[in-house]
Amino acid sequence: MRNELADRSTGRRMVPGTWPRERTGLLVNEESSDPAAVQAALVARARLRQWMAGAQVVDLLHAASVEGWLHTLTGPTTVEALAETGGVTAERARRVVEVFLAAGVVRVVDGPSPAFVLTAEFAALNVGPSGVRLDDLVDEMGAARDRVRSALLPNTPYTWEYDALAVARTRGLLPTAAARAMFALAHEMVPEYRSRLAAGGPLLDVGSGVGGALLAALTAFPELRAVGIERAGDVVEELWKRAQAAGVSSRLEIRHADAQDLDDEGVYTVSYWAQAFFPRDARATTLAAVRRALVPGGLVLVQELVPQSQNTLDSRLRAALEALVADSRGVPPALVAEELATELRDGGFVDVQVVVSPIGRLVVGRRGE
Repeated sequence: MRNELADRSTGRRMVPGTWPRERTGLLVNEESSDPAAVQAALVARARLRQWMAGAQVVDLLHAASVEGWLHTLTGPTTVEALAETGGVTAERARRVVEVFLAAGVVRVVDGPSPAFVLTAEFAALNVGPSGVRLDDLVDEMGAARDRVRSALLPNTPYTWEYDALAVARTRGLLPTAAARAMFALAHEMVPEYRSRLAAGGPLLDVGSGVGGALLAALTAFPELRAVGIERAGDVVEELWKRAQAAGVSSRLEIRHADAQDLDDEGVYTVSYWAQAFFPRDARATTLAAVRRALVPGGLVLVQELVPQSQNTLDSRLRAALEALVADSRGVPPALVAEELATELRDGGFVDVQVVVSPIGRLVVGRRGE
C-alpha cells in the first residue's frame, strides 16, 4: 500500500519517508531563544532520534534478510565473508555488524579470528520453529508503518486485505508440542470446553487465520472435527497448507467466507472466536451467527489480548500505537475481558464467565437451552 502525503509548504505530493530537497532560510527569533525552550527542543530531538534508531534496526534486518546475510550468519562467519555475500566493502560490512552487535542480533564467536553468528533468540526467530519468522514480523511491521503514515489522510479506506496475511502469520503458531502445551494450559481452566473438544466437538473456529489455536486443538484431540471460517483468500491458502503439513486436513473443513454469512444452525458444541481481528461493524452480527450455529448449551470462548499493564513511557507508547493501527484496520483497540463479557451478554449468551489462565484471561459464554 503506497500512501502519498501532501507537503503543505509547496502543495506537492510526497511518498512517506521522503523529504523536500530545498529548505527555507531559518530566521532567528529572539523571543523564542529562551534557554529553557532550547533545552526542551534538544530533549525532543534526542527522543525522536531514539525512536528512529529502532526503526532503522528493523529496516537493516529486513535488508539483511533479503540480501542473504541472515542466512550466512546462522553459522560463524567473518566480516569479509559478509562483504562478499552482499557485494559491499569490508568497511561497510563491519559497520553493519557493529549495529547488529549493539542491538543484540549477533554475538562474537570465540576463535583465532573475529567471527560472528546470530544470537540464540534471533537464530530461532530466523528459522521460525514456532511458525513466526523474522521475515513475517518485518512484513507486519512495515504494514503497520504504512497504516500509521496514512492516519492523517482524510477518507482513507479500510483495506483489510492489504496486510491480512502478514498479521495472521505473526499471530499463528505452528501446532508443535510447545504450542499444544500452551493451549492445554488454557483448556485446563475451562474443563467443560476441553471435554467437548476431546469428545470430537464439532468445533467452529471463527476467524481462523493461519490456524494457531485451531490446528493445535486438532492435533491435541484426535477425535476432534472442526470448521474454520476465514475471509482472506491468501490466509485460507496458508491455513490449508499448514493443516496438510500437520496431518489434520481430513478432519478440517475450511470455508473462505465472511463469518457474518454463516448459516449453520444448531451444529457445533463449541466455538472459538478470534475476536481481536473483527471490525466494529461486524462484531454483533458475527456473534449472532455464532450463537445460531451452536447447539443449545454450546460454548463460545474468546481471549483477552490486552498486554500486562506497565506504566512506563514505552508501554504507553506501544499501546497507543497499537490502538491507532487497529483503528486504521477498522477494528477496536484491544478489549479487556470485562468488555468482552458484556459483548457476549449483549449477544444473547448466558452464564458468561471470566476465567484467568496462564496465557491470559478468557471469557466463556453459553447458548441458552
